[in-house]
Amino acid sequence: MTAVWMHLDERQRASAMARLVGLLDPAGRLILSLRHGPVPAGRRMFPVSARETTDLAARCGLDAVHVAEREDPHGRPGVAWTYLGFQRAAGDTGMAATRTAWTPVDER
Repeated sequence: MTAVWMHLDERQRASAMARLVGLLDPAGRLILSLRHGPVPAGRRMFPVSARETTDLAARCGLDAVHVAEREDPHGRPGVAWTYLGFQRAAGDTGMAATRTAWTPVDER
């Protein structure tokens, strides 16, 4: 999901994560992008961190397998992006999951 998550409030994010996990194939992965920075005039956006999102995903049975950050590709001042990848926790699929190391870089 690209550039959607920050448009949902905390309650909506919790509901959406549970729904997405329910739709996810046992071997499927979920990738989200999070926008950080000033909110454009007239837009509805909420601050959301990588930590909050990975904690929510974990409560719904997903493991974080990827995190990356980058500056805004459009060069907007103060805007940056976090990209998160998740897969079902190994116990949820009955299969050994292939995992990559995840190291949080900050609390965006």
